[in-house]
Amino acid sequence: MQKERGTKKTKRWVSAVLLAMLLAVCIPAMAFAANVTLTINNCVIAGKDVTVTVSGAPAQAADGMYYLFELKPYEEGIGARQNYCAAAPAAEAATFTTSLDFNTANSKLYSRFVVAVLENGVFVPVSNESYITNPEAVAAKATGYPVRSKKGLTADWRYSTDLSALGAGFAAYELDISRFLAGGGTNYTYNGKSYSFNSSVVSEYDIVCKKFANEGCNVVMIIKNSFNPATADTIAPLGRVPGKNCYAMNVSEQAGAEKIAALMSFLANRYSGGNGTIHSWIIGNEINNNSPWHYAGNMGEQQFSEYYAKEFRLCYNAIKSQNAGARVFINIDQRWTHTDANTLAYKGRDVLDHFAQAISATGNIDWGLSIHPHPVPLFNCQFWNLPPGYSGMRNLVVHSDDTRMVNPTNLEVVTNHMAQPFLLAPSGAVRHILISEMGFTSANPSLPTDQNIQAAAMQYGYKLAASNPFIEGIVIHRQIDHASEVANDGMAVGIRDAGGAPKVSFNMFKFMDTADPTYANFALPYIGATSWADVGLN
Repeated sequence: MQKERGTKKTKRWVSAVLLAMLLAVCIPAMAFAANVTLTINNCVIAGKDVTVTVSGAPAQAADGMYYLFELKPYEEGIGARQNYCAAAPAAEAATFTTSLDFNTANSKLYSRFVVAVLENGVFVPVSNESYITNPEAVAAKATGYPVRSKKGLTADWRYSTDLSALGAGFAAYELDISRFLAGGGTNYTYNGKSYSFNSSVVSEYDIVCKKFANEGCNVVMIIKNSFNPATADTIAPLGRVPGKNCYAMNVSEQAGAEKIAALMSFLANRYSGGNGTIHSWIIGNEINNNSPWHYAGNMGEQQFSEYYAKEFRLCYNAIKSQNAGARVFINIDQRWTHTDANTLAYKGRDVLDHFAQAISATGNIDWGLSIHPHPVPLFNCQFWNLPPGYSGMRNLVVHSDDTRMVNPTNLEVVTNHMAQPFLLAPSGAVRHILISEMGFTSANPSLPTDQNIQAAAMQYGYKLAASNPFIEGIVIHRQIDHASEVANDGMAVGIRDAGGAPKVSFNMFKFMDTADPTYANFALPYIGATSWADVGLN
């Protein structure tokens, strides 16, 4: 019996060896499925170089070496590449150094990095991927922030002198990148390539930014991208369908990604001083509404959020590498957990969380959040009371993280959410948070409102927002009525009417952050209170 068991054991061992030899003959070039055992702890600019440090259980490395690869934004992985940029002995901790090559054809400013081992002639990743997390290290400028008031306006350059007279601390404006890229005349060399941007559009923004800067405002620029066949290569490949309001930027193809990086670098450089300063940059408008406000194509929420994270990162690195003091924001609308028939309008909370996770997984940076907590519905100027048909809707506007919508009454939902550890800034603090749109209409055919109610709503909304210590700026939407908003949304939200005449809200805006007795308690009768203490405010 003992001899028989030994014979069987020997036969099994011989069979295993023969099988292994057969597999080796049949698939000699196959690399082992290496596990991701290393973590990139730092990926930073140090002088003229990039330093990458990793740690973790040593990965299997046949030659005892780790290899660092650079991946451009539009590259999906190492593939069959052999051109690693640095190497280090395989160990529990390793450090790599490679040249940054800033503003050359070989620039790595926008690249992400991954560590690989060599197996059977193939480089196999054994770490996470990480981008550079301190692009500001190469910036030649570092502008400060004007500090005057939390209040601001969606500004109209024709009435720019209002801004200082009203004590506005913020002036928000829009910039469509397709306009700069359609035409030329203003030349710019970046990363070894020559670009030419539309001179008339450049001159227009020179005037606008100077006007706002001269009024002492923190300029907030909302970056959009429109459909133009001549600039379609800057639109996300799956989103090149006309008819949407705004479009996601192309970070999937080399030519489009490089063009966007060059333009954003040009803009951040030009508007950081002599031509006026853009202090705050918002990448996209209400991006959780994929269609029609930031169209990237027909895709699910997580895929969209991860794509937007790449788009944001490219813009962030371009801006911060020119102006270390600039702040860069993601923007979501008031749909916190709300969904409807538009399957491409995602829950803002989910987009925010998945974006943050995608950024943290590939190198955390100092992004900020901007939000649009308009009344619910948009034309309900008396936002403190939900109108018939809305008041009975479950969790529509409540003081918990599962609220469907955010309006001026429950802003703490957003700031409480942002205080969670996985959403904190690299410094450990709650991130910069702006309200970049909050509008109250003075006229609507469906719900009763007038200029006095608008002024009361603006004062109450501002007080609610300003009392939240995590909200740094509150942009009232807008300085003058906009025809399309009046016609399409029933929102005459300007503090001036379409003809430029000031409304009651004009002076309310001026004095709502002061103790002026004419305006201090203006809103109380409208909200059914006898003092601000009645509604928990001073």
